[in-house]
Amino acid sequence: MSSFTEALPYLFTGFFGAVLAWILYWFVRSLLFYWRNGWDFSVDFGPPMAWGNEFQTSNELRPREKVMCGYPVALLISTYLFGISVHLFWGH
Repeated sequence: MSSFTEALPYLFTGFFGAVLAWILYWFVRSLLFYWRNGWDFSVDFGPPMAWGNEFQTSNELRPREKVMCGYPVALLISTYLFGISVHLFWGH
């Protein structure tokens, strides 16, 4: 059991780092995609995003909302969680 508790800092920091990298990857890819297409948001690109608890078509974000609000908010939250895990586990 002690090896598990010793691995927790690595697991938490690695998980939040992976989430941050994944969101950053799709944000940059979306920006490049829409930039190359003349900022035409009529085509949806990237993984689906939704507001709320249930994933229904009515809650799904439109492409412009994903690029302007969804990805930046997700980046802020994941950066905060990654920073907190680094500070708590490695910032002594």
